[in-house]
Amino acid sequence: MLIREPVVEKPKNAIRHSSYETECREALRPHLEAVLDLAVKAGWDRNMASYSLMYLAAKTTRPAERSAA
Repeated sequence: MLIREPVVEKPKNAIRHSSYETECREALRPHLEAVLDLAVKAGWDRNMASYSLMYLAAKTTRPAERSAA
């Protein structure tokens, strides 16, 4: 069985653009919904799965890198 790699849309704007954050959210939204649907299908409570994803996402954040300038 061939499994297709999920495609996340590329940003249309630079990281400092005012809509960059919203654009990123919208690019990730369908994938997040798909993961939550899979968790519910497996028997997990949707709210607990959402909370767990939020927790895991927070654990992956890093401090902002400082520019050399």
